[in-house]
Amino acid sequence: MSSERAVPSARSTHPLKLSAWAVLVIAALSAIGLLLSGQRSEHEWEVLAARAPGGAHVALVRGRSCEAGPCQTLWVGATRETAVQVGTLAPGREQCDEISWTPDGTRLGFLVNGYQLRIHDAATLAPAGQFSLIEPDGNPTTRIARGVTFSENGRAVTFDDCPRARSGCRAGLVAVPQ
Repeated sequence: MSSERAVPSARSTHPLKLSAWAVLVIAALSAIGLLLSGQRSEHEWEVLAARAPGGAHVALVRGRSCEAGPCQTLWVGATRETAVQVGTLAPGREQCDEISWTPDGTRLGFLVNGYQLRIHDAATLAPAGQFSLIEPDGNPTTRIARGVTFSENGRAVTFDDCPRARSGCRAGLVAVPQ
């Protein structure tokens, strides 16, 4: 008598089927893992992130869907996991387009709706002012700021002043209110 036994082939033609309960358990365990690891769920996502020069801080924009449209919150911290919320944008009416840091990493600016710069102190997380780079001329504005860069001493901002729907940017320069 032969003592051969059937060994399943590595190339089985039978697909693995999971029951609905197994899928539910896997999803629940994944969600618990996200909560314990400090990561966000699929209902909130990272829209933008920028690390400060030298890497001491990170600024983030997180988004989620709201009834009024996209909702965004502004965050600053030493890491993504320890970041603290420093602002909330008006649901469906405001969105952050860019994040820019001063060269020394002490302050940062969130560019909102393509024209308004909202500045925060990286150490205290306190708002340090806001001002328009471009005067809004409608909703939405026909021009937007792009490529926001703080000067070496942080007292001025340069940017590209661009038409929203076509090419033809020009240089922009604005003093940062102290």
